[in-house]
Amino acid sequence: MSLQIGWKYFPFDEIAIQSDSFCSSLNGLRIILLSDLHLCKDVEIQYLENLVKKTNALKPDLVLFSGDILQTSALNVKEQLECFRELEAPSYYVTGNHDIVYGPKGLESVMESVGVHCLDNKIAEIALKGSVVQLVGLSDRYGFVRGIKRPIKELFSRLDPKLSTILLTHQPKDIAHVEDFRIDLQLSGHTHGGQIYPFSIVVKYFQPYISGLYTYKNTLLYVSRGLGYWGVRVRYRVAAEIPVFTIN
Repeated sequence: MSLQIGWKYFPFDEIAIQSDSFCSSLNGLRIILLSDLHLCKDVEIQYLENLVKKTNALKPDLVLFSGDILQTSALNVKEQLECFRELEAPSYYVTGNHDIVYGPKGLESVMESVGVHCLDNKIAEIALKGSVVQLVGLSDRYGFVRGIKRPIKELFSRLDPKLSTILLTHQPKDIAHVEDFRIDLQLSGHTHGGQIYPFSIVVKYFQPYISGLYTYKNTLLYVSRGLGYWGVRVRYRVAAEIPVFTIN
């Protein structure tokens, strides 16, 4: 579909991730990535309820949000955010630059209340499929304007190098921080894939990782085109996506 307008779509896309570094017992691990939702009061509750139902039906082991959940304050979309209470898989999020603008504390308060955990500058170990997955998250790099620090080296130095590790961070450029540490997979968004052609061509000059799968050193990076919109609610020749990863 070359043209998309508004909140009408559930563009789940099955993506196989071939990794030699993940623990073999994690073969078949399924992860759904919800990125760049940009929720505002106009997003219908029924749409989000259906999104959650369709997500649960795919039986993911993890649901991850890679930032820019908000396009207004969390209080204004509290009812929308509460739809995520029905997610059945363990769920985590990191902030994006828009979440920093509209209030990360308010977002955390609502998301934690519905069981979606903030991973900003934190590490979580999750038992899955007879093994342990190590999640590490970074708050958005834009946080410096609000005095939010990102102790990246200190945080990464606490990672267990024996564990399969996923980095969740909003901006793909954070891949530059992984090279001294074991991070098997980084999941990001932010770019919207450029959202509208031909502006997407311009975005590539500022975002070397704009959409899809990349390899950086020993780390796989996936950049989602996201689900929502920034500015006009139009996508042209840059389709929205909800990646459904299976680790092989």
